[in-house]
Amino acid sequence: MRSQLAVRLGSQVPTILHSPPDVASLAAAEETIELADAYGICDGNPLAESQKITLRAALGERSDGLWAATRVGDFGPRQGTGKNDKIAARELAGLILFGEQLIIHTAHEFPTANEAFLRLVAIFENYDDLRRRVARVRYANGEQGIELLSGQRLKYKARTGGSGRGFAKADLLVYDEAQHLGREHLAASAPAKLSNPNSQSWYAGSGGLSTSVVAWGLRRAAILGTGGRLAYTEMTGETVDVVDGHIITTAPDPSDMDAWYRSMPGLGRWVTEEGMHALQDELKDQFSRECLCVWDPEPGADSEQVFPAGDWEVCRDPDAVRGPAKYAIEVDQDGYAASICASDGTLGLVLEWDKGSKWLPAMLKKILDDKPGKVFLHPKGPTAALLPDLDELGIEYQEISESDLSTACTQLYAAVVEDHSFRHSGQQVLDIAVEQAVRRPYGNSWVWERRRAQQSTSPLTGVTIARWAALQVEQELDPVLNVW
Repeated sequence: MRSQLAVRLGSQVPTILHSPPDVASLAAAEETIELADAYGICDGNPLAESQKITLRAALGERSDGLWAATRVGDFGPRQGTGKNDKIAARELAGLILFGEQLIIHTAHEFPTANEAFLRLVAIFENYDDLRRRVARVRYANGEQGIELLSGQRLKYKARTGGSGRGFAKADLLVYDEAQHLGREHLAASAPAKLSNPNSQSWYAGSGGLSTSVVAWGLRRAAILGTGGRLAYTEMTGETVDVVDGHIITTAPDPSDMDAWYRSMPGLGRWVTEEGMHALQDELKDQFSRECLCVWDPEPGADSEQVFPAGDWEVCRDPDAVRGPAKYAIEVDQDGYAASICASDGTLGLVLEWDKGSKWLPAMLKKILDDKPGKVFLHPKGPTAALLPDLDELGIEYQEISESDLSTACTQLYAAVVEDHSFRHSGQQVLDIAVEQAVRRPYGNSWVWERRRAQQSTSPLTGVTIARWAALQVEQELDPVLNVW
């Protein structure tokens, strides 16, 4: 018999680990681990230590009872880290332990979402106490889900531009295959959490692609330690260093056995060296990404993005305190969409965004009736078409010049790139606008270009104007009334 001492096991310690602040209790995490083991989530085996580390990072609670992490990132080699076990454990705990009313599980492709669905259905069917909780299981395509007698729901969806729309107050949003997740997918589903003060998003995937903007944003924040309420674990064969604020990653030799064991917790457990050799022969150039979690270069790292890669992420701060604000409105080229924005000079927020622009005057009036404040706008272009409606509603506004807009743009750029003094909360419409940002020369300076953008840029221009206004114009209203 072969001695067990001769068996080499994959590392259980994440290569990259970012834990959220203010964790007061790990009770929910430990209960989740116990629940998963009791119902054999991991093919009847106890969870591995690496899986427990992710759950403990993700499910720490603050002293106020809220999750310490609002976002959870979990990346690693395919089939090697038990990511699906961790997701199933989290979803089962959400239904059985935490009383979560709505969980939405999404995947890049339908077969992946359906497989996760069938897996959890099997858990409920295999245990009498769980089966007695079930009101119905929906198997129809596009409607897959588990509904409990309590009214709790777990829905499974393949990601599309509209998946996730129509839901409200989701407790948990799961993004499986997150290396394929785009901003447009988040824009469709993430608002489902807005009215829930204790919601959580879970991103799980393998090595990032050249298009993995969302995944790379999470990874960058974890590596630089700027993630705030982010829990992030990653197993990778890469070596990762930070030099003068820049992330330097080095990919391993695909045949380096040490890299195999560094990145693959399941190696020596449910993954064998023989299986790895076979996959290396089969996958060729894709082996490093799929089996060692080696990422493609960060999107925009070698491009001419207005904001250098990573600087926008450093300015992300979901917990930033909001002060007295100035408002700004902006309409996209051809009236595609419009934004109402606000800023106190440091934090910039998109208060409202929607397709078209006819909705804006009435919504702005509603906002001002609740929280009065000065409104600023740049009258050139599509925004000018709204001026008669603003006048009819009695909304006072101040026009800014092209020169003012140029100053506002260069000031925001400096606040993001040079000293990272600007703050934003991670709103998807603003993130998308930043990715699409293009500069147009103006004299010896520049302004944001509307015409060349592929998606809505009004959130960025609106925030730019509002921030400039907040810095230039002294607050004349009662600061208590003018807090947004």
